[in-house]
Amino acid sequence: MAVGGAPARIPRFIFDTGPLSVSANPFFVGLDAGGSTTLLLAECEECPGRIDRHGPAANPQRVGMDQSVQVLSALVQKTLRAQRPVDHLSVCAGVAGAGRPDEQQALADRLRRTLGDDARSVSVEVVHDACIALDAAFGAESGLVVIAGTGSVVLARTRGGTARRVGGWGHLLGDPGSGYAVGQAGLRAVAEALDGGADTILRPRVAEEYGVDERAALIHWVYQDRPPLQDVAPLVIEASADGDTVATDILTAQVNELVRQVEWLLGETDDVAPRIALLGGMLQNEHYAAALRRALADRVPDWSVEVLRHEPVVGALRRARRLDE
Repeated sequence: MAVGGAPARIPRFIFDTGPLSVSANPFFVGLDAGGSTTLLLAECEECPGRIDRHGPAANPQRVGMDQSVQVLSALVQKTLRAQRPVDHLSVCAGVAGAGRPDEQQALADRLRRTLGDDARSVSVEVVHDACIALDAAFGAESGLVVIAGTGSVVLARTRGGTARRVGGWGHLLGDPGSGYAVGQAGLRAVAEALDGGADTILRPRVAEEYGVDERAALIHWVYQDRPPLQDVAPLVIEASADGDTVATDILTAQVNELVRQVEWLLGETDDVAPRIALLGGMLQNEHYAAALRRALADRVPDWSVEVLRHEPVVGALRRARRLDE
């Protein structure tokens, strides 16, 4: 999927083992494989309600292709155990770290082969996880989503169905406003305070939460223990909500960088319906969501902004239902 380049249809790779008969018992599965966890949402005509499960991360860039296939297929197979026999299985997986067409094709093919014995016919679609967020927010219609979870990305669908994306480069090259970026900035502020820089309540709070109250302990914890830095983000948000200037400056800088990516995307097209949906774990925090909404209201004042309360996996399930239409 192009970043800041020429328009392109959202790439998707679908593999189908056979036709769906009129009398078939179809089973629909949506998967959201994010940077920290994998969510499953499934439904069928005979199911009493939607089925939801969760599992470990399945980002192929972090855990490898083999582990990604294992996690995704295991979640689906566990769900199917109580539902057999299934005539047709329709799966859409939105996978972080699978942004290239060849990666999506390889993952879809392997999932289809792995799940081939679990139903009489199987359809599998793999897209980038940002694409299912668009479907969760707007269905197949136009709009723009800002996702801030472990990572971050801005994605829009034009009225003509073309996808445009900015960001989503991963924590080493980008992801402003993400849990990782906010957590990293918070720990950097703690390090600067230990060096004699601006004082912040993050210093005692990080010490209390993680037992790192001096230089050597902080260095060992970050570089040897390698904690998930996104876990520190809630401490930064709480410190900002409590009036800490350093933490507030961190959030302001991060949301401004994220909104700048929105401006970059909108600078390339005027064919997006003027509505923005905010998604991801970071946006479930009211203080952080309010900061981002203020920045958006200032920079794109004529656009509606809404925090999406349901998970992007809902979009994956919607796409799974459309696979055989």
